[in-house]
Amino acid sequence: MSVTAAQVTVSTTAVALNTETGAVSGTRLIVKNTDSTDGADLGPSGVTAGAGYALAAGELVTVELAHGEQLYAIRSAASDVVLAVLRTGA
Repeated sequence: MSVTAAQVTVSTTAVALNTETGAVSGTRLIVKNTDSTDGADLGPSGVTAGAGYALAAGELVTVELAHGEQLYAIRSAASDVVLAVLRTGA
């Protein structure tokens, strides 16, 4: 099992929070919004602000992804936010 961690800046264009390079099974992402006021939206590659899973300021979510799936994020307010992403998977 490999574990990686990253700080991902989320802006006005959806950005992938994970890649599947080398993974042979599913991936677990733990995503925390480190911003104290602004949120982000999570979803597929075409996610838009206000139309995805709302991740409020300071909130944390765990997402299980099947092999080959990717999770994307976009900011939901006027300012960029930083998401802390912990990835585990085989």
